[in-house]
Amino acid sequence: MLSLPGARERLHLFKADLLRHGSFDSAIKGCDFVINLATSLDYQGDIVNTTVDGTVDIVRACKKAKTVKRVIHTSAIVAAYPVNEDGQLKEVLDEFCWTPVDYIKGKDGFAATYAVSKTLAEQAALRYGVEEEIEVVTVLVGMVGGPSLTPTIPGSIPFMLAPLTGNLPTLLKIQKLFEKKFDRNGAIGPRGRLCSAHIYLMEHPSAAGRYVCCSDPVTVAGMLEFFCKRYPEFPLAFGIEEEEDESKKVIVPISSKKLIDLGYSYKYDMKEILSDSIECAKQMKLL
Repeated sequence: MLSLPGARERLHLFKADLLRHGSFDSAIKGCDFVINLATSLDYQGDIVNTTVDGTVDIVRACKKAKTVKRVIHTSAIVAAYPVNEDGQLKEVLDEFCWTPVDYIKGKDGFAATYAVSKTLAEQAALRYGVEEEIEVVTVLVGMVGGPSLTPTIPGSIPFMLAPLTGNLPTLLKIQKLFEKKFDRNGAIGPRGRLCSAHIYLMEHPSAAGRYVCCSDPVTVAGMLEFFCKRYPEFPLAFGIEEEEDESKKVIVPISSKKLIDLGYSYKYDMKEILSDSIECAKQMKLL
């Protein structure tokens, strides 16, 4: 980051920790806007309480600063699981969907815990904003792909390309998607455009509430088909056995209508994002 143009004069780095209350105060002091992308991924710890408490502490610091006009909080599609409390599917995944925490808590694995943490953290941020009268806008994102400026490969790329790399833990998670009757579309978004969505919602005077940011939804099956056709030099590391009765599998569409109606437009489609992700992986020696 320090090598970016103008960074030596304009970029200030601060040390902060979601586990330490008040550690973001100095970074936020004097800011007009705050974009929060932090979340806990501590596989050994309590990611739910850490994420919720840390998120609220950041919004609290924004209120304390007295200069912050709006907070942009990064949530996730997993906070909008399109089912009711009784497990019945909704017709579309949009901003009206909230993941039913009690329903998801009954599921096994880190993915369910992550979904609970993102849901409760987003709800806490929005609730604090209403109670303390500070603007909080949330962005619900899915799997993020594309090129990267970082010297190490971003964590979302290995997950996205697990069918090509043979990463066993990630492959098992992908296979789990095919075991469900409900095969939700995967929300894929490019890095650069996701950043532009954050900035757009930061600057637009009418932005309020939740926004789904998903440029081109694709199912896992769609991703695999694209890999096979476009990159035959990278054979799939495993085969997926689909359910015998495909009629029981339901695709729930993801809607970005609210964001688009605000005037935002997407620049890249799924094919470009996946291709750029593969190029990134090749540069980083993952493929």
